Amino acid sequence: MPRLGRVLAGAAVAAALVGAVVYGGIRLADSANHDLAAPPSTPSPSSTWLPAPYGTLSPSQYHYGEAVARAAGRDVVAYVPQHHAHGVLTVPFTITNHGSEPYDYEITVTLTGAIDAGIPQSADLSSDGMLPPNATMSTKINFESRDDVPVQDIDVRISNVEKRRVGDHSS
Repeated sequence: MPRLGRVLAGAAVAAALVGAVVYGGIRLADSANHDLAAPPSTPSPSSTWLPAPYGTLSPSQYHYGEAVARAAGRDVVAYVPQHHAHGVLTVPFTITNHGSEPYDYEITVTLTGAIDAGIPQSADLSSDGMLPPNATMSTKINFESRDDVPVQDIDVRISNVEKRRVGDHSS
């Protein structure tokens, strides 16, 4: 009989452990489901660092230098091109939404003189989504160029600007 007692005692301990695991697992799953159903907690603001709102820099704070072209009531500004390695010419831009509604900008840029004096190159750039009112974003566009062409001899033109509101498919 003493051997049967040890077997029964071991079985009781095993049953208790299995019950604890099952009960704990059910509580864990219930807790996880409760956590998913609860709204996410709101992070408290930090007094040490607060992110700046989107588009708070003015165009001059990007330090692109002199403006060489403007369009759409000064919403789109192109700056002096910059030569980079391997015949890449970068033209920096700022897009500022001076309107009272968000707009999506689609812009066509034409360069003349980057490769040969009379051969124009065109490319498109966009705001990649809606730009909020009174917000400024920066962007750049790359062109092929000869490194020996002085940037002052390159003509940058903003040949087309389309501004679209949400749901508006016209320019």
